This record gives sequence, structure tokens and C-alpha cells, in this order.
Amino acid sequence: MDTPSSITINGITLAAPRAARQNELFTADALNFLATLHREFGPRVAELEAAGEASDQAEGESEAFAESWQKLLDKHLKEPPCTFITPRGLARSESRILCGGAPLSAGLVDFGLHVHRNGLRLLGEGRAPFVSLLGLESEEELQLWQDVFARSEELLGLPDGTIRAIHFGDRDPDAGAVLAERTPVAAGA
Repeated sequence: MDTPSSITINGITLAAPRAARQNELFTADALNFLATLHREFGPRVAELEAAGEASDQAEGESEAFAESWQKLLDKHLKEPPCTFITPRGLARSESRILCGGAPLSAGLVDFGLHVHRNGLRLLGEGRAPFVSLLGLESEEELQLWQDVFARSEELLGLPDGTIRAIHFGDRDPDAGAVLAERTPVAAGA
């Protein structure tokens, strides 16, 4: 979807009305990072989409569309940065951010923008980025998130295991929160 206000940088098209401070968030490096995540994990996300949710974004430039775009920006530009983020589901589409004409996963966008902007900063402050994975649908989705975390750490120069995840199990209401343990990556994998 190309709109009169759309711009493309590093293979990512922002197809939303321009908003205040968007250039602070959508830097060339951040867009390159999102493009890499999309290219490497998009096929696996597409497999999840077979039983996933439809796009949560309406086409067009309505007032609500522009307002929700500004809310996305404000969430990620908040100072000081929040340690914790709850990304939208991987199977949801972010139709305002495209790579090769295809919308990115809303979950990858939320996670990617947060960890790219704040990961090193939080680590320098003695904190770590935490990701709340609400509504996980399957073990495959959990494994995909773990792979995204490991690759993101590699791309951003973060030490292994820096990104932490927590999810609330649906199966046992008494189980509470579970820290998602990272599976070690085999040598040469």
C-alpha cells in the first residue's frame, strides 16, 4: 500500500501519515533491524498466521488511524524507557509498516522497536529488556520467540540471554507466570 505520505528506507515502507517525532524511532538502523527480522522470521510467522488473527489496522488515513500511529510512536519514545513490553501477537499484521509490499508482524514490530531502541541502554543501567508473551498459542510460537530473541541479541551485540521473557500459562490458572527459559543454540547452527 503506497500512500502520498509513505516513505521507504532500507526496504521498509512506512505507509502511515507522518507524525511528530517518528524519525527518532524509525531510524535507518531501526528499519534495517526490522527488515532483517521480517526476512529471517517472516516465513515462520506466516505459518502461525494460518490459524492467527487478521490485521488490526484499517486501510486509509482516518483520524483514528493517525491517532493509533501516534500512540505506537509515543509508546516507544517514552522516557525513561520501560524495561517491560507486551508485544502484539506475532500473527497480527502491522499494515502501516511493509517490507517488499507485505505487512510486518505486529509482534515483531513492537518487540523490534523496543529492543533496538532500548536494549543496550537498559543493559548499561543494570536492567534487561523483558517481554511479556501473553496469549501464546503453541510451543512452536514460544520457540519462534526464543529464536527471535537470540538473533536480536546477535544483531544488536547484546550478551546471550539478555532478553528475558515471561508468559502466563493458560493451561493451569494456578501456575502463574513462567520465565521462558532460553534453549542454548548448538554450535554451528
